[in-house]
Amino acid sequence: MLSKPEPIPEQRIKFPGGRSLDTNAEVLLTQPLMVVIGDKPGGFGAYRDGWEIYSRAATANKHIVVAEGWSHYDLYDKPEPVAVAMAKVVPFFKDNL
Repeated sequence: MLSKPEPIPEQRIKFPGGRSLDTNAEVLLTQPLMVVIGDKPGGFGAYRDGWEIYSRAATANKHIVVAEGWSHYDLYDKPEPVAVAMAKVVPFFKDNL
């Protein structure tokens, strides 16, 4: 079973004002949330960041999908990992939109 990686502080893509992707997640992410990640490490820490935002999100209705054996970039256009993601995303949207 995959485990949540340890966070690495200050290695995030920063936006104007010094905010990162997960700024105030404990307060702002109150709506249903689904995070889709590949477990194959990439250059920007998408696996780690995905677990981070998932664990910090305020909502109780949160799900994480890990496409085992695939990277973040594979989820853009490779049929196999996209199918893994869509098998979870479509029912999630039907239930929550």
